[in-house]
Amino acid sequence: MITDSILKEAAGRVKPSAAEADNLKNTAREIIGRIDSEAARLGFNVHAIHVGSTARDTWLRGKRDIDIFLMFPPETPREQLKLEGLQLARSVSDDYEEKYAEHPYISAIYKGFDVDLVPCFNVPDASKIQSAVDRSPFHNQYVLTHINGLNDEARLLKQFMHGVGVYGSELRTQGFSGYLAELLIIRYGSFLDTVKAGANFYRGLVIDVEDHMDPGVKHPEPLIVIDPVDPKRNVAAALSEQKLYEFVDACRRFQKAPSLDMFFPPPVEPVDEPELLEIIDDRGTLLLTITFRAPDIVEDTLYPQLRKAEESVVRMLELHEFKVYRSGVWSNGKRCAIVLEMLVWSLPNIERHLGPPLEQREHADRFRDKYPDAYVFGYRYAVDIPRKYPRADELIRARLTSCALGKQVSESIRQDFIVLSGTSVLSVGEGIGEFLRELLHRK
Repeated sequence: MITDSILKEAAGRVKPSAAEADNLKNTAREIIGRIDSEAARLGFNVHAIHVGSTARDTWLRGKRDIDIFLMFPPETPREQLKLEGLQLARSVSDDYEEKYAEHPYISAIYKGFDVDLVPCFNVPDASKIQSAVDRSPFHNQYVLTHINGLNDEARLLKQFMHGVGVYGSELRTQGFSGYLAELLIIRYGSFLDTVKAGANFYRGLVIDVEDHMDPGVKHPEPLIVIDPVDPKRNVAAALSEQKLYEFVDACRRFQKAPSLDMFFPPPVEPVDEPELLEIIDDRGTLLLTITFRAPDIVEDTLYPQLRKAEESVVRMLELHEFKVYRSGVWSNGKRCAIVLEMLVWSLPNIERHLGPPLEQREHADRFRDKYPDAYVFGYRYAVDIPRKYPRADELIRARLTSCALGKQVSESIRQDFIVLSGTSVLSVGEGIGEFLRELLHRK
């Protein structure tokens, strides 16, 4: 069958070679040995463990990420965990960067691998976690004891999700995490059975592998997958409705016409100026782009602020009678952009200003005195006045800083922003052309 040959080819391309797997495992053991030795030398009651997909043998060929957790006794004061954890983590490599989640951790380069070194509390069970990262060792243990030889099936699902653009739980993507993909394989038993089930996923679906969901906790997210190690937690909490239904659509398309391209799509070609001009002319719309310097914050902080700003700008435009057809946010780490495809971007020079109902005699008389040209419009007075902002770009320039923008995005915009029109959006920075092709759904 064609599906079998596609899956065989895909599996062969995503499974690490024996040499690649051995190299990674040996490197992880070496890092753990360095940390444990340094902890013993310093007299710290700490040991390191290897977690994540590379520890669970569900990682994809070519990925060079290793997650090492530094396990501190649960009674350790947070400040001590932070100081000793960072001290141990820095000892692994001179090439590192300090990052922040719930508490600081180190992201290092070691022998060509990207290594995250994360201090956590070695709690006895997941119900006693003191920080969100404390769950990861329990996730590790659960998958290792329940994957039952389905590692390659998990790899297929991850690559499929990656290929159709729904993989990654970071807030830039709002898609499926690796752990979530593994749980779906554990629940449904194979890649094909997961695709069969996924074709019928719907908003509000509950997947509870351990049948232990806490009924007292409400989950408003579109898909609810109860964490096997924590009955209160939804593993799919970061998944957006958009990405859920993109996955549903992809599953249905694969069922109808399985293709290797769904696992390994060709690179997205950037839209160039002639093509973008043709698209805009054909559609009869206008692109307006707000661009500004990217604030120096991590993506998981940046993208919620960008989306908040996007929603606020769209509300402002529509409150002033402009019409946005679609919008999106983008950043390449240097510049940010809020891109708006406008259906209505220019309005007449007048607008109707509504006054009080005529039944409210006192207020109505004052309105009539203030506006001698007022007229009766239904049950109330109205008057035609000059429109303050006949063009959408004028409104944005004048009122953008009054929108809800998020702290760091607001600070960046207040320093400087530019409003671009039409194909000038292509000047924003590297990567914007690929983003525009996907935003405008031009394959």
